[in-house]
Amino acid sequence: MSVWSSLLLNLCICFSFASPVDEWEAFGDIAFEDGFALSPLNTKIVEEKGGWEKACVDTLYFEKQAQKPIWKIAQWNSKHDLGNTLPIRNQDGSITYTNQGKKVIWNQDGSLWLEINTSQEYDKPREENEPWPHLLIEQNFKSQPNIGKVKQLNFSMEIKLEKCERKMSDSEYNPKLHTAQTPFYFVLRNINSEAPDFNTFIWLGIPSYDYRHQQMTDKETISWDLDTSTYIYNVPQLAVWGNITFHDKQWHQAKVDVLPLIKEAIEKMKSKGFFKDTTWEDMEICGMNFGWEVPGTFDAAISVRNMSLKVIDK
Repeated sequence: MSVWSSLLLNLCICFSFASPVDEWEAFGDIAFEDGFALSPLNTKIVEEKGGWEKACVDTLYFEKQAQKPIWKIAQWNSKHDLGNTLPIRNQDGSITYTNQGKKVIWNQDGSLWLEINTSQEYDKPREENEPWPHLLIEQNFKSQPNIGKVKQLNFSMEIKLEKCERKMSDSEYNPKLHTAQTPFYFVLRNINSEAPDFNTFIWLGIPSYDYRHQQMTDKETISWDLDTSTYIYNVPQLAVWGNITFHDKQWHQAKVDVLPLIKEAIEKMKSKGFFKDTTWEDMEICGMNFGWEVPGTFDAAISVRNMSLKVIDK
């Protein structure tokens, strides 16, 4: 997790909207048809201009151009701006935006190709405490699931590793510093303005591909994010993906009710003195992000489709 993440939190609008039906979808535009608002290369530009909308450098449109995109793409700490690149319409109907360091392809089946080539970003292997390039998709939920008011939170997504080529020699590569990975994060926040823990939040991580690991783990991990001064709780991969490996470059589907995992994460935080004055009804999921974080020299691409969070109310 890195400095870009605080921007997503500032954009979360922490209100809930009642739904007349028992089941509803938290994600908007699952097929990415409305395109993406594109970030500048540096988070400081967003801060200086007073928010994402004022700092947005371009919009990557696909089939539809009348609708304002709910999705955003963050391209933090990169040398190569996708802004002002022209769309390429391919013979199969897909649409590509590309430059020297990155490529985004929208396919008519609703899948999205995300590629980042950090061999074009790093002049030398990254060293400790140096920033790294990102290519992330994110959205803030217009209707935000309340942890205490739902029966199930059925999360699903499909991803396929397209390539991951290490561009570092064995002597240069340090797994403590260098990897290419595609984490998924929900933002869990206390939205009760009368609670002592109001606006306290954590990152609920659903780990997926990581160059360093061949197999899924059955262990959760808890770490502290210096940039946003909060915890990252990564759920056990096996509970979400099963016993698979992304290195086989096949489609794999996550399909799990994340509500028990979220409640377990909150209880673990309480044991650390975090969320100690928080009830289930105080907590909502206000947004998410997914994509490449590459603190190493790798050329990598992944495809994603059918991202969903089906909310079943009590």
